[in-house]
Amino acid sequence: MFFNHKANKLFTLLLIGIVSSLQTLSWSVEPDKDLLLYFPMEKDLLDASGNKNDGELANGKVSLQKGKFGKAIELAADQPIVIEPSDSLHGDIFLEPFTYTLWINPDFKGTEWGHLWRSLPGASGHNTLFLNSAQGLLSFRGVVGGWSVLCQTDGGLVKKNTWYQVTLTSDTKKFRIYLNGKLEKEDDYQDTKGQIAEFRIGGSANETYSGLMDDVAFYKRALGKDEIKSITNSGMDAFLSVASKGKLTLNWATIKTE
Repeated sequence: MFFNHKANKLFTLLLIGIVSSLQTLSWSVEPDKDLLLYFPMEKDLLDASGNKNDGELANGKVSLQKGKFGKAIELAADQPIVIEPSDSLHGDIFLEPFTYTLWINPDFKGTEWGHLWRSLPGASGHNTLFLNSAQGLLSFRGVVGGWSVLCQTDGGLVKKNTWYQVTLTSDTKKFRIYLNGKLEKEDDYQDTKGQIAEFRIGGSANETYSGLMDDVAFYKRALGKDEIKSITNSGMDAFLSVASKGKLTLNWATIKTE
């Protein structure tokens, strides 16, 4: 009898403690640690991933227009966004699994071959994602011994003044290019040189991009097809919100009393 009474009392105290603790329970969202760079393009070129991979616009001021989701940046020809390599977005990043994803709305006022992503200098891996306006295709290229086509779509896919969701992935087995959530091309992975000293979004010199860009992001993993479809259908903000719900962590908060 004494044991049962003591056990019941202990259980009651434990229950009271749990209920009291729930009053101080708060939810916080754990960020996606694989997201290295994210430009929502809502007001500036600050990296919203938390990694401080901020961009700087060359040759002019940031011009924001109506985007696919909220606002978008308008890039004139020879007006790239410049990003310096960092500990997270480092110069050998293309030798590892990655995803580069963005929305584009080209006006075709640049050159035939325009850069959606550029890696410099030319003596490095030189990994570059091109948009060919004349042929309406996407082409990922880099240095493998010499300048090489790594993965290239068929033509006739991209037209001017139209929004497209473009995603390039590598799992170090395959390169894949998706357009509007659909896999358009897949090729075997190849090692490139790496040692990149500067990244650029948008064109420069004799290979320029002109038009709008929105929701630019870079991951250190290959996103799956369902994730890419989610980004296509809902945008990055909604995708990140849904993804983070599976990573909710409990933090204990201090109750503020008046």
